[in-house]
Amino acid sequence: RVRDSATAPQQTATKSLSIAISLPGPPNITTPSLPNGSFNIFYNQTLNVSGGIAPLTWGVISGGLPTGLTLNGSSGQISGTATQTGAFNFTVQVTDVIPQSDTQALSITITAPTPPAITAPSSLPNGTVTQTYPNTTLTASGGTAPLIWDPVVSPALPNGLSWDAATHTISGIPLNGSQGTTSHTFTVRDSTNPALTGTRTYSLTISLPAPPNITTTSSSLLPNGTVNVAYSRTLTATGGTGALTWSIPSGTLPTGVTLNPSTGVISGTPSAANTFTFTPQVTDSLSQTDSTPPSLSITINAAPLPLTITTATLPVGTV
Repeated sequence: RVRDSATAPQQTATKSLSIAISLPGPPNITTPSLPNGSFNIFYNQTLNVSGGIAPLTWGVISGGLPTGLTLNGSSGQISGTATQTGAFNFTVQVTDVIPQSDTQALSITITAPTPPAITAPSSLPNGTVTQTYPNTTLTASGGTAPLIWDPVVSPALPNGLSWDAATHTISGIPLNGSQGTTSHTFTVRDSTNPALTGTRTYSLTISLPAPPNITTTSSSLLPNGTVNVAYSRTLTATGGTGALTWSIPSGTLPTGVTLNPSTGVISGTPSAANTFTFTPQVTDSLSQTDSTPPSLSITINAAPLPLTITTATLPVGTV
């Protein structure tokens, strides 16, 4: 409205006008996608935006960031160390002071590291029944530390052997009955979430120790005897495990002579003359046996005849 300067009457004129007040441009998220991350590795990416009136505020309005990562509400920085693998989908929103906002659907895939692998030993040493097994430690590499070994071996180790998961070591003394060749699978797990595993199957051979071996193998080692004269000779053997037990499975010893099953001593007083043939056998505590080929023999001679005077009269002498 406008008036002129006349005193009377004043003249006026009016006109309606309008002013348009516009909002500034809203914020616009310009980050279309995010790179993948790795488990247990630090991740750091900042979301970009244009427009809007500062200060801007960021937030996740749906879905979720990878476990271990956070979004800075002021800077739009996503950072942290991922503690779980997998694909994570989420939607971020940025809001300016007016408030005007923009949203963007994003995803981050957290990849797993190389799984652990059992690297040593290349093979398990052989073992022997009743003898101490060489302590054998398995080792692994790769994965995310710390590595954890399963306490269960599949199938179980031979009787007498044990597996210590804390030290990942095999030890013990194989028991009788554990002889043979078997296969066993060991497992190690890392600290990835979810855990990555490594397995390895080993072949394990447990053998019996050397069996006993009779070293009295010739009849020449058994001297002849004589009727009514005490006789004693010891059968000998090497090897074997534990106490040895002697027996005569075939043939016979001289009449009046016996074999001590614990010592292998053949002794007694022969009561008949003849040549006696027999086969000795020795057995150890693991039921391993040995017999002497060929059979042995002992000859018992007759007792010598007593001395007799054959001259009935003495000749007449001369003084």
